[in-house]
Amino acid sequence: MLKNQKLLGILICFVLLLISLSIEIFSRSSNPDRYKVWNEGSVLKAEDFLGEPPFYGGRQAEIFYRAKVITSPEIRVIVEMDKFQSYIKKNRISKKLIKHEAYHLKLAYALLADLNEKILQKNLSVDEANRLALRNWSLMPKYQKLYDNETNHSLNETQQNYWEYKIDSILYKSIDNQFFQETEKIKVYFPDEPKEFKVSIDNEYLNGYKLEKYDNKFWVVDMGFLSIDTVAIESYLVDLLFAEGQADIIVNGDLPHPKAIFESYSQDTLGNEIVLDKILVGKRSTYWLRNRYPIVKENEDIYKKMGDQFFNSFKVLDE
Repeated sequence: MLKNQKLLGILICFVLLLISLSIEIFSRSSNPDRYKVWNEGSVLKAEDFLGEPPFYGGRQAEIFYRAKVITSPEIRVIVEMDKFQSYIKKNRISKKLIKHEAYHLKLAYALLADLNEKILQKNLSVDEANRLALRNWSLMPKYQKLYDNETNHSLNETQQNYWEYKIDSILYKSIDNQFFQETEKIKVYFPDEPKEFKVSIDNEYLNGYKLEKYDNKFWVVDMGFLSIDTVAIESYLVDLLFAEGQADIIVNGDLPHPKAIFESYSQDTLGNEIVLDKILVGKRSTYWLRNRYPIVKENEDIYKKMGDQFFNSFKVLDE
């Protein structure tokens, strides 16, 4: 009899424990504070990580998120961070680590960036939007793992900068980033909002846009004239580079960019920078694109990839 009572007591305790756990799980899943919707203006904070890290081992931080199709005010796909599962070890909290985790969310958002435009253009139903989101989401683990591996979870700062540049450039494509509209509409994808500036050449001020980020400098300048005279342009730019004090000037005879009429490589020995220049032709004017980056041998390939992405983004919209 006593044995049966003990078994009954254990059974009751077990049932109560299951009920308690079920209530907690339901409470957490239905908690309106569980998910944080991620958009272009979102900021990730340490207090967004509400999950408990593993007792032993595990990463310094881990972030969980999902794609979700919503129907109001219109059918579209959003990215949500699961704050209750995401964690960061308290003794590891730093701006650098939080920034790295934020770019996991930005990467997810970037990979879904074109979906909502397709949903709107094709007037997709909820089921069609879900299928489209699932197809795109299937690529997510591959790219997220590549991001972590190449950046070594933020420890490789140069690779971290490169991934931030790639992700920001993708996201910035969705912004109406058109320049020199009084002349003609062109697009160049900066990874952030560039500043307007003027460059003085032969006592004439030319309009341009520039940005300094990720140890790189980018600019695009409207030359104020239209020319396809490659000989004259080459002579003009080489003289200009000499006047700037550039050294080791190399003019590239092979012009892979379809709009290019001049390309050069040079070094700013005072600033300790590599300088890449391209002159690209529009319909009504000629444009000078420049990329500068530090002379660091082991990082040159990565810096050059950033520049190539910048140059290749040039597009004349009036065509």
